[in-house]
Order: sequence, then structure tokens, then C-alpha cells
Amino acid sequence: MEVRLLKLRSFLLLFLALNLTILSSCTEKPSPLENKEVVKLNIGYFSEQHFDDRYASLLALEYPNLQYTIVPTSDILRRKITVSEWAKNNDVDLIYLPSNQFQLAINNGLLQPFDNYIDRDSFPLENMVPSIVDLTKQYGNGKLYGLPPTFYGSALVYNQQLFDQYGVDYPTEQMTWEDIIVLANRFPKGLSLPYPSTADWLIDIGQTENLHVYDEQRKQITLNNPSWTKILELVKEPLQRGNIAFNDINKNSFISENYAMAVVNYEDINSLEQQGSELKWKLVTMPVNPASPQSSHHVSLGGLWSIPSTSSQADAAWELIQFFMSGKVAEWEYRSVYGFSSLASYTSLGDRDRNFEAFYKLQPIEKNNVVPDQIYNLINESVDQIVSGNKTVQQVLDEIPSELSQ
Repeated sequence: MEVRLLKLRSFLLLFLALNLTILSSCTEKPSPLENKEVVKLNIGYFSEQHFDDRYASLLALEYPNLQYTIVPTSDILRRKITVSEWAKNNDVDLIYLPSNQFQLAINNGLLQPFDNYIDRDSFPLENMVPSIVDLTKQYGNGKLYGLPPTFYGSALVYNQQLFDQYGVDYPTEQMTWEDIIVLANRFPKGLSLPYPSTADWLIDIGQTENLHVYDEQRKQITLNNPSWTKILELVKEPLQRGNIAFNDINKNSFISENYAMAVVNYEDINSLEQQGSELKWKLVTMPVNPASPQSSHHVSLGGLWSIPSTSSQADAAWELIQFFMSGKVAEWEYRSVYGFSSLASYTSLGDRDRNFEAFYKLQPIEKNNVVPDQIYNLINESVDQIVSGNKTVQQVLDEIPSELSQ
């Protein structure tokens, strides 16, 4: 009797498993790109050459039945034409846009929201860097109209051996620019900066402190106030002593000249990782505004894959975007020119103790401070006067408005 019951139970379990398999195969949504039939897509990208360099080999292996035509978007990127004008004359199924054009495309109703696709296919947003998802949602007022496969960021790197040698405590997360400058003053070579000039650095400090150097409506430099006076007095001495340096192009003073700290970008990471065990270094976040220590303007998106509202093959386009956002592509593009992967597990495949999270752990905010060349040059000249000792900070600040009115 027990044997017969066991056989009956086994039969019922097998029957149930077969039915679940059949039901799953009937309800599972077919893949548009994995059918045996040829699928044709029009793709908006900077140029055919750029797209093929990045994706052609991968697509040939993953989707052999996919045929695509690249519709160049170079005129949009070069601002020869607006994204709306381009869309009127070009039908594409998916498009790769820089963040500024992405925002305009959303504002003009040119893109489909991704929320339904994400819910339907259980797209794993949790695998992405949270701050990158948040920044993408900012463009769409809380909705996702695209996905960025990569991003760029900045962080502060420090030489642990030098800090140990001088008996100085290591930098910590979310320090202020004042903290970093004071720390740099404790070394002969304290801080290396990737800015071409002092004006670039001051503008960046101002952005962090929510200060502006130029009022576009009044056509004036807005430096003559206590906040900017404090900053200029703070940077004057280390600039005069030379323990804060500005990098020449393609030069990394942190490595070549043994600086204690440096602001580093994505492009610097390969050089740092190639040092092996000879250089002991670690990363912390960029300086922050003490009034909003969780935020940073030092994160930007490399570009976003989106689906136009007029796409006739939205499902196939969405499947392709999911592939572009996959670990397979992230591993292929690791440490390429395209930036950090937006997938958290692929930002670094090396030493986890380096704290690569410093590049993206803060909440991203957009840069919004545009400085005309004339004002930019005047700031540089004024700071040079201060650093050379020809004029005091207050003398320079008092003279700036009269120079602008000429």
C-alpha cells in the first residue's frame, strides 16, 4: 500500500511540474531579438564608427539576427540643431543622448517613460549605483526616461605613506574645502588639482559652497562678499608657497611628484591601479558644503539610452537597452574611455579597500554655473595679482566691478 501511495505521489508531482513548465512557456513574453527572423532597428548615436567601436563585436555575438542602421546625432551634440528639430527628420527606435539633450527631449515629450518596462520585466534597478538612478530620475521629475550605462566622477586620493611619515591623520569622508586646504598646508607638496588654472578651482569651490562668480543678469562678477573673501584668503598662502599644484595636461603630479593628496577623475584611475603595491593610496569623497554634506556636483552621466515616443519597435529597443545595461557589457567596457559602469559591482573589479564608493556615494546635483571667457580671464588675472603679492585680496575685489564696466 505504501509503495502504491509513493508512486501516486511521484506521478502527481511530475504532472504538476510538467503543467507549470507548459504554463510558463505559454505566458512568458517572447524575446523580440532572439527570434530566428531578422530584426531591423534604427539607432541614434554620435556616429556609426563610434557605435561600432563600442558595440559591434558584442552585438554580433549576442544578437546575430539583429540588423541596425546608425542615424548620426553629431549635429545635436555640436548644437547645430535642437533635439526636437532632429527628431522631426529622423525616425529611430532608440537613441543615446548626453544629459543636457536628454533633459530637453523629456521636456519636449520626445521620450517614452521606462517605468512600465521596468515593472513588466522586473529590471534590476537595485544592481545600479543608487545615486546614478536618483540623478536620472531628477531629469524626469521622478520618472525614468532613460538609463545611463556609465558615469563620470571625481574623488580625493591620498598617499597613506606620506601621511604616516608626517604623522598626520588621514583625510575623512565629506570634509570641506577649508579642511582639505588646511590639511594640505602640513605637507611641502600638499594637494594636486586637475584644473588648468586657479579660476577653474575657485569656480569649483564656489559651486560646492553654492556661490557664484558671475551674475548674468547684472553682468557682474559676484566675488566682493565675505564668503568669497574668506575663500581667497584661504587659498592665497598655499598658492604662494607652491604646495598646491595645478596639473599640466596628461600629467599626474600625485604619482610623479609625490603629492600628499590629489583630486582625481575616472581617467586617473588606470594610472593609480597600475602602481601596484609600490604606492599605498585610498579614496575619500570630494569636499562638500557643510550645509548639505550629502550632496556633490562632481558626478555626471556619460549618456543615456532612451526610446523615442515614435518608436515602432519599442519592445526590441528595450531589450537592446537591457543588454547595454548588462554585466556582460559592463565587463567588456571595464576601464574603457566610457567611464565607470553604472552597475555597482563593476565600478571596480580590483581592490575593494580603495573605497571606490567615494566617486558616487554622495547625492548628485547638477552644475549650473556658466562663466563667460571674459570673466573667466579676469578672475585668473585677479588671482595672479593676489598670489604674486602685488595686491591684497580686498584691493582686487574692490577693483573688479570697475573693470567690468569699461
